[in-house]
Amino acid sequence: MTFGFRQEGLSFERSLTRRIAKSRLLLGSLGSREIAVYCLGAGVRDEDQFMRSVADFRPGLVINSGFAGAVRTLLEPGDFVLGENFSSPELMNRLKTNRVFESRGRIVCVDNVADAATKARINGEGNVIAVDMESVRVAEICRKLSVSLVTARMISDRHDEGIPGIFLGKGIREIRDIFNAIGFASRMIVLRRRLADRLSELIRALP
Repeated sequence: MTFGFRQEGLSFERSLTRRIAKSRLLLGSLGSREIAVYCLGAGVRDEDQFMRSVADFRPGLVINSGFAGAVRTLLEPGDFVLGENFSSPELMNRLKTNRVFESRGRIVCVDNVADAATKARINGEGNVIAVDMESVRVAEICRKLSVSLVTARMISDRHDEGIPGIFLGKGIREIRDIFNAIGFASRMIVLRRRLADRLSELIRALP
């Protein structure tokens, strides 16, 4: 299980039993499943380290998760989406009938956090549901190592909004920036728990 940042997967980590920290991995169990959690960092900070971890652990499946920004106009924060272009074809038939996802389609990987204008431009280029910063690199590594992959992300921000600047190191420019930041942080606490629940449901549905 991968997340961009540890905070994204904190609720999921807490749902695991018999947790043990080992190098860059957190090991634990979800029912009868053995799970390893790896935090990638924005844009996959150290690709070589991640590749070594996957090669050493040899998972039967990598679930590339965390949050994503909506590009499709009907998606709302809390919607769980399947990135079909960053998931292994052999798992698609099984996942197509799974009701855990609100939407499925193509995810575009960006180098920086996308604002509303960037998402509007991407939406105009084709059938895209969301954007994130890690999926393309995770997919490349899984292909190299012949590891099955599912990209399952939760929407954090709508197509017409961005991440509050205070979380991007831009500081506070006016009073409403504080209220926007508080509202977004409160939203993410709720969504983090929802993401953990959806991932547990997805894991139970996978072979």
